[in-house]
Formats: sequence, structure tokens, C-alpha cells
Amino acid sequence: MERIVEDFLELVRLGAASRDERKIADYMTKHLEELGFDVYEDDTAKKVGGNTGNLIAHLAGEGGRPLLLSAHMDRVDRGYDVRPVFEGEYICSDGTTILGADNVSGLAAILDGLRRVKEGGKRHSPIEVVLSVCEEKGILGARLMEKERLKAVMGYVFDSSAPFGVIETMRPYKAMMEIEVIGKSAHAGNAPERGVNAIVAAANMLAGIRDGRLDEETTSNIGVFHGGLEEPGTVCDKVSIRIEARSHNYEKLMAHLDYLEEYCRGNIAKTKASCRIGYELQHQNYAYTEQDPVVALVMSCLTEMGVTPVPQKVMGGCDGNIFAAHGIACVSVGLGNENSHSLQERVHVPSLIKAGELAERLILAYGKEERL
Repeated sequence: MERIVEDFLELVRLGAASRDERKIADYMTKHLEELGFDVYEDDTAKKVGGNTGNLIAHLAGEGGRPLLLSAHMDRVDRGYDVRPVFEGEYICSDGTTILGADNVSGLAAILDGLRRVKEGGKRHSPIEVVLSVCEEKGILGARLMEKERLKAVMGYVFDSSAPFGVIETMRPYKAMMEIEVIGKSAHAGNAPERGVNAIVAAANMLAGIRDGRLDEETTSNIGVFHGGLEEPGTVCDKVSIRIEARSHNYEKLMAHLDYLEEYCRGNIAKTKASCRIGYELQHQNYAYTEQDPVVALVMSCLTEMGVTPVPQKVMGGCDGNIFAAHGIACVSVGLGNENSHSLQERVHVPSLIKAGELAERLILAYGKEERL
């Protein structure tokens, strides 16, 4: 069995979640240190209420700036007690949990690429491996990372559910809007007329609002709606709503946020309730062309492997959005994962093996670009 497959199987069996990446971090730290890396764990655990910080690892090399390779250590819910099974060319879960290929595939591919480089004894530039926590919680780990420790100016994020050969060259801006609808509590049987039902007000406020795919590069989703007690004996006095919006176009994103606020304030004024509205821009976009060095290098490596590169524009964010905003040119690469975040999640084993080879090729090709 290929070592990358062995790593993959061990990592998925360890189990993990956002804020509980400890076992994954310990596994990766052990193997990175065996390869000669200096591994630093930051204090993000305290900031997120978890047990693990982001890992920032450095390996000395020749030349100038290091090449960054990145993946995340957490996974979505139902990522414990994973029992991987082989089905033809795929590794799947047994159907009772997710597989955790998002993002164990990335972790295993990076480890494999590093081993290949070390065992090959070839000259390479410095390497920077960055493994984040809480990526599945709005890229929270990367957002809180001690980014001043990062020295790279170019890198690759091994985190994608696309087929091997895909290069995700464009990812969007993302904003999160928080709305609190404030009503007035009262006994639902004895004196409902004294109350102002925040649930009814919120429903009226949102009725007819634009949601879903707004155009070819902009989406919006009312994803969270909380209100009321466990029993409906009290008129609800508060509702919390979270709306995310994404766009590859900053002006469109900001215009939609303005629309959401104006629409909600206008409709809530027709009720006896009130509202508080705020938002934050969670991450910037990134957008690269085939002429940009970060894309050209990976396209060249894929072509040398006999794989046709497929640049793609996607609507999801990743740690690369945060790195790009910090001045590190990054794209994410396909690993052969399918059906991420579901009980049907699986990974194509030949693609996983190729992802390890790609990591090696990127390291060596970047070193040549650095004129080693």
C-alpha cells in the first residue's frame, strides 16, 4: 500500500472536528519534525475555545522566500469513529459518518510530497507548511493566525473537492450579516396582546427578500434563524438571523448588503418590533490568470504529469483567501475528493497519489524558479 494511502487511513480514523484538532495536529507535528521541520503552534486555540492552534512549520532550504503548502486539520460534523472502506478505486466511509477526505487528502498529499523531496535528495528552496484549525467555521483559524510569521510570497492550498487537475484560480469575497429582531415577551395565553412576536415580525421582515443565486458571480443565503423558548407558552421577544453573501465582485457584494439592510429596516418598520443589523467582511477574494506565476507553475507541473490543467472559478472560500489578502499569491488544487460534507464522501485513490506527486513537483519547480 502506498504511504500516502496509509497516512490517509490513519488520519481519518483519528477523528476531528472544528475546535478539536488535537490528534491530527500531534500526528502532523510528529511527521513534520521527523522530516526536519521546525513546528510552531500559535495561540488560536484560546481565541476559538478549542484545544489546538494553527501549525506553522518551516524547513530550511536554498534560495530566497519559502514556498507555502497549506491544508486544514478540522472537518465538519460526524467526523469521529470513521471506518474507511475500499470500493474499487475509491476510499469511502461505511455510510455512518463522513470520510473526512476534506481535508485529510490535503494533509496526506503534503506529507507525501515532502517525503518524496527529502528522499530524493534534490535541492529545494525553503518550505513553509501551514495547517489551520476551524477552517470549516468561516475560515476562522486562518483569520486569527499569526500571519506575521509567514514568510512565503507564493503557495498552494491542498483543499478542494474538485477532480485532480483542477486549479481554483478565482474565489469570492464573503460577508456575514447579523440581524436581531426585538419584540416584547408576554404570556401567550393570558395576555398575548401585550407582546410583540419577534418571530412573526422577522417572518414579515424577510418575506419576498432576494435570496439564492443573484447572478453568475453573486449568491446570498439566509442560513440561520433562531428564536423562542423550548415551549411556545411565551410570546417570543427576540430572533437572531445570520445571512451570508458572496460575490467575485466587491461592488455587487456591498450593493447587496445595502439592499438587505434597507429591505429589512423598511419591512420591520411596518411591525411593532425593531431590529439591529450589522455585518463583517469575512474574507477578500482572490483572482489569478494563467499568466500569473502561481497559476503558470502548477499548470506546468500538471502538464509534465500528463494531466490537462483546468482553471476554474468557484464560489467557496478557503484559507487561500486569507493568505492572498496577506500578500501571498495562492490557488487551491483539486485532490480527487467527491461529495464532501456528506455520508457519501469519497476520494479517488489514484488522484490522491497524484496529489502527493504534485506537491513534490511544485516544491522542486519552485526551487528552480528561485534559481537554485
